[in-house]
Amino acid sequence: MGGIVRFAGQFKNYGNMVIIEHKNGYHSLIAGLHRIDAPVEGRINAGEPIGQLPLTSSRGGRPALYYELRRNGQPVNPADMIADLKS
Repeated sequence: MGGIVRFAGQFKNYGNMVIIEHKNGYHSLIAGLHRIDAPVEGRINAGEPIGQLPLTSSRGGRPALYYELRRNGQPVNPADMIADLKS
């Protein structure tokens, strides 16, 4: 989903985090990024890159992306919103 970047930067133990405000009270929280390319208050389209993951995790393994979807501050299962995630 597209939206407006409301936060982009370091956040607690999450490392680099981007928070995107969508329509109808939805927000996406994306963390684990090595580099952030999305500017705060910038509008992004669905599918547009917002940053880059590191090549490896801090422990030498595969990097992990953290994603959380919220509506009006409450967590929402992303599979309910993104049809391709349903099995």
